[in-house]
Amino acid sequence: MDAQKSIMTLYDIASGPPIRPFAPNPWKARYALNFTNTPHSTTWVPLPDVAATRKKLGVPASRKHPDGTDFLTLPILHDATTTSMMQQEGTFVGDSFDIAIHLHNRHSSPEGRRPLLFPPNSLALHRTFNAHVDTLFYLNGVQLAGYYMPLDPATAEISQADMAHRMGVSRWEDLEIPQGSQKRKEMLAAFEAALGSGLAAWFVRRDEGPFLEGRTPMYADLIVGGWLQMMRNCLPEWEELRGWHEGLWGKLFDALEEWAEVS
Repeated sequence: MDAQKSIMTLYDIASGPPIRPFAPNPWKARYALNFTNTPHSTTWVPLPDVAATRKKLGVPASRKHPDGTDFLTLPILHDATTTSMMQQEGTFVGDSFDIAIHLHNRHSSPEGRRPLLFPPNSLALHRTFNAHVDTLFYLNGVQLAGYYMPLDPATAEISQADMAHRMGVSRWEDLEIPQGSQKRKEMLAAFEAALGSGLAAWFVRRDEGPFLEGRTPMYADLIVGGWLQMMRNCLPEWEELRGWHEGLWGKLFDALEEWAEVS
């Protein structure tokens, strides 16, 4: 198994210690790797080194900052079993959704030996759903959870200064919304309402199982799971969130634990 694992490498942001992966998009990729039973290992990259690592590997940015500059972030997947014209030592894939497509095309089994990430004819719907879920959590959850990211103490000061600059504040501490404050209570209520109208209503088969399609999981569930992992590792009110909407998010999170192994 160790020899097999070296074939596929997931690049994720270093946290802790101990290691507590918290970023939602690397979690989407990790879920997809485990869901497709794809042997892999993780290379942990200190947050201040993420941009340099992406450039060194020759992986172009897949996103932009609000000011139009490249957002050089993770995950990256290195698949040593494949090559491209530009990359002779395997293929690098630098976006969580593209990683899922890559795994679906090359490492899922239509004969049933491995589960399909995407049901037939659902790719466009999944892409739209991914953007919708990202926007919902970014606008409502990140401001509540981001201050509490389990950053590596060895690089936390550098990371905090960089993120404060990008958020337009002078100090990292300016991003804190104190626990128990009236403002935080109001924001949590708004977050709960947004999850209810914008996402919980999509789970129409709750009597059959915890997934969007009831008993049968698919990549859309892993998309939500990636964000739930961030909330679990960063949001002080995680246990409260688990119980929102008749416990929907806690049930989904627990059901996804089957594919949450960190390798």
